Amino acid sequence: MKTVAVIGSRSDEHTRYVAEAVQRRRARVILVETANVPESATLTWERGAVRYQGERLDDVRSFYIKRVQLSLPIPEPAALPERNFATWQEQYVAERERQSFLQSVLRALRQPGCTFVNPFETIELHYLKLHQISLLQRHKVPVPPSLGTCDPQAVRDFVRKHGSVIYKPLGGGALVQRVTEKDLTDERLQLLGNCPVLFQAEIKGDEFRAYVLDGEPVAAFRIPTEGVVDARVNLHQVRRARLPEEAWRLCIRGARALGMVFTAVDLRRDADGRFVALEFNPTPAISFFEDPKRGKIISRLAEYLVAKA
Repeated sequence: MKTVAVIGSRSDEHTRYVAEAVQRRRARVILVETANVPESATLTWERGAVRYQGERLDDVRSFYIKRVQLSLPIPEPAALPERNFATWQEQYVAERERQSFLQSVLRALRQPGCTFVNPFETIELHYLKLHQISLLQRHKVPVPPSLGTCDPQAVRDFVRKHGSVIYKPLGGGALVQRVTEKDLTDERLQLLGNCPVLFQAEIKGDEFRAYVLDGEPVAAFRIPTEGVVDARVNLHQVRRARLPEEAWRLCIRGARALGMVFTAVDLRRDADGRFVALEFNPTPAISFFEDPKRGKIISRLAEYLVAKA
């Protein structure tokens, strides 16, 4: 029987959807819950042999990553108090060691003949938005004019140049907001001294989401944006869409540039009608757009993972 390792969490519905879709194709799933290491799950590396809860992972050839925390040092603030340490400094150091262990072991699994959907370095691009934009620009994939800064004057100059501007976190985790006159006051802009922000020229109009797998189009959807800045607010209004070849070429070129085997691309059209990529997501959700059990996306993804096992 073929085996696919799914790295995620039982509490995450999208992890479960992928695992169940793989099992429906008569393949075995090893669910690797990194959040449980070391408190309630064991992980071991010895001379290249990797065991999770006693299961050999280095023999697996097909991996799907839905949920894993990467980069150092990144403790989860909400989880730290749950660990048994006297001070937050001790907690922080222990979490840093845990993250180093997880990254080293999981990256050691990537060897010739193995398929990762997606490779770890592409997962990090979800949290390194400015770096993703830079890579896309380097490969001539159209993106909105962007500014990452903690300089108030740079923000004022950017707004003066582009007019309508939005802002969002550099690492994600909050809805997109439109810059207003209030945001340009000294009082608001001085907050950049606490934390830098990503600013972009606003691309108005409906948003499209296009799914790509292994360099091939899978499905596309349209999200109306009337009355909202962030399209995610209107996910309940999603409709299936048809994209022209130019849009699919952009998506496929960007996915290759970023090293993503499977991705969902957020697109809008600029004032000239040209498609512009807002973001390539390396761990995209599926259930908001179509049936997560029998739909085209989950079916194609599961078939690919089993074929590579």
